Amino acid sequence: MPLIILPNAFGDAATNMAVDASLLYTLPKGIAAFRHYGWTEPAITFGYTQRIAEVQTAFPDEDLRLCRRLTGGGIVDHRNDWTYALAIQSDLPAANTSATELYATLHGCIQQALDEQLIKSQLAPCQRACGQTPKKNSTAPDQCFVHPTTDDVLRLDGTKIAGAAMKRAREGLLIQGSIDRGTLPENFDFNTFATTFQQGIARELAIPIGTTEDLRTLFDGPRIQQERERFQSTAWLQKR
Repeated sequence: MPLIILPNAFGDAATNMAVDASLLYTLPKGIAAFRHYGWTEPAITFGYTQRIAEVQTAFPDEDLRLCRRLTGGGIVDHRNDWTYALAIQSDLPAANTSATELYATLHGCIQQALDEQLIKSQLAPCQRACGQTPKKNSTAPDQCFVHPTTDDVLRLDGTKIAGAAMKRAREGLLIQGSIDRGTLPENFDFNTFATTFQQGIARELAIPIGTTEDLRTLFDGPRIQQERERFQSTAWLQKR
């Protein structure tokens, strides 16, 4: 039951979302896959349940590509972020971990990787302490890096460094995460960070890093194309 580290990749918004979705739905039994990817266009993604009108109001720039994610969460600006995805096939115990526990575990791994480069951070406290509902401007769209949620990774001054969103399906679990490069020093080593982060995931989720003889078996070409058509369609963008 290995964790496969996929090669770094670059794609447009629809392609990036399509590959993640394909991994969720088609990974072989007992496999987890981690990938980091970049963007070939200035892009904004937003959570599955968010309203497109609110996103367009927050980001009216016509040069920005807007794309609805399969996962939940808020609006994420990918123009200066480090994006990753983790797909876990349903046979693995980690796929059945509660969302709150998994969120805290992954962000704890990010904290450890930051600490290795002397970046001190904290996890955002529970917003529903003592049964209270957190205050939020109901007229404003939920922007991931503007409104931190429980267990997001924050700088000690409260600035948000990292957040993530999840999607559960019969086939497994998908986590899509983003790290704001602007919150980290210019000399921050993302290659070292990635290695430490991946090792932490393998350790904490008890999924050892492994290899596969042919990475192509993890990428279902027809399914990726099918998903790409979905993510770039007007019907999907304007679903809500």
